[in-house]
Amino acid sequence: MKKCPVCTILLMLMLSCWAVFSPAKAQAKGHSFTVLVLNSYHIGYSWGESVLNGIRRELAESGLSLKVHYEFMDTKFYSPQAVEQPLVQLYKSKYATTHFDAIIASDNNALNFLIAHRDTLFPKTPVTFCGVTRFRPEMLQGRNGFTGVAEDVDVAGTISLILRLFPKTRHIGLVSGGVTTSSKNNLEHALEEVRDFAGRLDAINLSGLNPQELKKRLETMPQDTALLYLSYYRTPDGTVLDVDESTGLVAEWSGVPVFSPWLYTMGNGVMGGRVVSGAEQGRKAAQLAVQILRGTAVEALPVIQSQESKTVLDYRQLKRFSLSKHLLPAGSEVLFEPETLFYKYRTSLIIVLACFLWLTLTVFVLLWLLREKTRAAQELQRREERLQSLVALNDLAETPYEQLIQFGLDRLQHLLQAKKALALTFDSRGTLKRYCLCTASELGWHDGPGLQYEQLFSPFWLEVLHKKTVQRIRAGAESDAHSWPCETGRFAQSIALPVWEGERVHGLILLGRDSGDFSRADEQHLMLLMQGIMDIILKRRARERQEQLESELRHSQKMEAIGTVAGGIAHDFNNIISAISSCCELALEDIPSGNPAREDMKQSLKAASRGKQVISRIRTFCSRSEAPAESVYFPALVEECLELLTSLLPSTVELRVEQEISGSGTVVADPGDLHQILMNLCLNADHAMLGQQGTLRVLVREVCVSSSLAAAPPELSEGEYICLTVEDTGKGISSEVLPRIFDPFFTTRKEHGGTGLGLSTVQEICRKYKGLVTVESEEGKGSAFHVFLPEEEHPAEDVDTHAKEHVSVRGTERLLVVDDDPELLYSVAKYLSRQGYQVRSCSRSMEALELVRNDPDQFDLLLADQIMPELTGSGLAWELLDCAPDMPVILYSGYSGENADDFVQELEALGVAAFIAKPFENHELGMQVRRVLTAKKERDDGASSHN
Repeated sequence: MKKCPVCTILLMLMLSCWAVFSPAKAQAKGHSFTVLVLNSYHIGYSWGESVLNGIRRELAESGLSLKVHYEFMDTKFYSPQAVEQPLVQLYKSKYATTHFDAIIASDNNALNFLIAHRDTLFPKTPVTFCGVTRFRPEMLQGRNGFTGVAEDVDVAGTISLILRLFPKTRHIGLVSGGVTTSSKNNLEHALEEVRDFAGRLDAINLSGLNPQELKKRLETMPQDTALLYLSYYRTPDGTVLDVDESTGLVAEWSGVPVFSPWLYTMGNGVMGGRVVSGAEQGRKAAQLAVQILRGTAVEALPVIQSQESKTVLDYRQLKRFSLSKHLLPAGSEVLFEPETLFYKYRTSLIIVLACFLWLTLTVFVLLWLLREKTRAAQELQRREERLQSLVALNDLAETPYEQLIQFGLDRLQHLLQAKKALALTFDSRGTLKRYCLCTASELGWHDGPGLQYEQLFSPFWLEVLHKKTVQRIRAGAESDAHSWPCETGRFAQSIALPVWEGERVHGLILLGRDSGDFSRADEQHLMLLMQGIMDIILKRRARERQEQLESELRHSQKMEAIGTVAGGIAHDFNNIISAISSCCELALEDIPSGNPAREDMKQSLKAASRGKQVISRIRTFCSRSEAPAESVYFPALVEECLELLTSLLPSTVELRVEQEISGSGTVVADPGDLHQILMNLCLNADHAMLGQQGTLRVLVREVCVSSSLAAAPPELSEGEYICLTVEDTGKGISSEVLPRIFDPFFTTRKEHGGTGLGLSTVQEICRKYKGLVTVESEEGKGSAFHVFLPEEEHPAEDVDTHAKEHVSVRGTERLLVVDDDPELLYSVAKYLSRQGYQVRSCSRSMEALELVRNDPDQFDLLLADQIMPELTGSGLAWELLDCAPDMPVILYSGYSGENADDFVQELEALGVAAFIAKPFENHELGMQVRRVLTAKKERDDGASSHN
């Protein structure tokens, strides 16, 4: 046989490591210890031999270099008192020149002997003991260097086992010789434990009897008796019995079950018990001795007074009393159980069985590999077909969406070997408009019922749709799993893939066949191919969306520029109209009442007032800030908006306005949002009639939505609504385009600059105020958009903010008026001069500041425009805080709406007395000036009175 060099090297390394690191070898080079083992009994005694076996095994495994002496006191045949003095003399002469490093004592007699004579015979030698019954710490009182293991037999556990196996037991006989120390201790311990079972068991004391006396007592035992064998080795008449002989006689004489708490008593009639092992006692005592030899102080090793026992029973006794192993406690150990045929030939049978299993497994593995090879080849072919499909998709990237889905469905039907494939597509509102069906003989699109999927799908298919993952469906007793939605198919096996984008469902893909389950590979094919199609669709939508966003950005920038220009124009017009209005008012005061020019002047004032309204509407329309919702009288807002719209509509369009309002007619909304709804719808209608004669009809009416009103939109909750209808006589909307008109960025006027945001904005505003927008259209006959907004039940009462206070505005104070607009400066200064004021006019803010700095007390009030070069009105007010802090300041400007509120808050922080929004009337200006001057005079008078 050829030797393996690698194995030889490994073996040599292992032997070397063992030789170097072996504890025994290491200790052999060190100190050698001498140990005395003192046994209470004679050689061959079962208990003593089991203890010695445990001691020998532990000492051998310790790795120490030991010389062990064994002594036997033979107290089973002789009383301890009879042998005590002879043994003292023997050990004194025998070990006079021997020093022991440790002594191990077995059982009570050996321990008592060492307690009495250790200090004389073996001074200061540490002692460990085991097998000591009825141990009490008082036994070692006044003695140092003693530790060990108490023999804590589980008598109570053994009695509990008796009652578990023989629940009808009413008597327990305690068998003990009553002569030796151990027998007396064991009997005393048992009597104490039996007291805990008083009322259930009666104890029968069978101690101190000679063999014949014990036989008579046992033969007359009641049948509901069990025996507890304690120790019966020496009898009062001097008879000495060994363990097997003693237990055999007790079992034979009694005919009842015999139990014992010691393992060594089993084997010849004892059924078992919660036993203590002599070998375990000896092993633990030897462990303590080894620790002492290794340097541990005896005082650091307390006496082990409790130990874990185990349940051990004799199989032959279980059979004798017809007891099943199922009655035994968990973890019980059964001895002397006969070997079965399997155990007798266990090795051979295991080898044969292992070979058979190996051959069987080999056959199965080969068959499985063959099947997997076939399956892998089929799967590889399917993967190649799928890859070819994905490559083909790249060539179809620019084809219409429906052709892409049709192509994917046809490939899936072939790859998954399905009998039928179905693709249901939903619009943004979840409505099924179209579906594609693919079979071996048919491939095409069909019109759907036009209902939402919640109305079409059964609860089963709704659950499938909302799981948002691919699912294999095996039809069982539930009929819904057989029948596909819309009655498009009925199959025993189906696979479904819902197509979602965020929280919006786009479609549902279904494939079915009548036999054969769909596999995980089928799931992967379905997922990957549909993912490829969705990637193409999403990339195309992203590209289209990017183009739309760029268009929207350009449009937004254009609108922002227009808004900025319009805001600047509105500011300039404010100044012009304010000057015209003020001068007309001044001229009107100079014209006598009978002069015809007076009426002309009044018309000029009316025109100026209309100009103010137009400027206000332009500012509102161009404002980018979102105003808070407020109560708006809708008919008035429509009239106001249409006045602005009239100038935008071509002369070919006839505008008709109708109102049917009997209630409050108010809605809670931002007026700017309502303006945007009406403007978007009207301009959209104008585009539909571009270049044609047509009619634009605007109808405002009240609608009560209730469950009994069949014509009401189902999305609206019950209640009162204001309905705005914008109807045109244009070209109408086709049925293909109609479902998408509210989609963001969808437009049919891309080449004319359409952004696709007008109608989607209208829809978003309606949703914002819990309303709705619907459309009715017929191609070639026009369209009608209906906007429903909740009507306010109890609108807030209007306050007449234009009522003039008929009080005097005259005065004689000195006023400084600053404005860079010469016409407005002229009209304001002239009006205030006519009221009696001493007016100084300045067209430059820095000039006004120098005048005040030169003489801070020459003016009683400053009136200035906010928007000026050099210094703004608020900037001028800030500078005056240093040189004329007591001078009140009034500012006026074209700020309006939310901007005006923010600006007024800033002016209040500067201490500005009042703010007037342009354009204003002369009387309004005079009232503010008079109010501020009066308040200043009252403060001055109050200060003088305090002084």
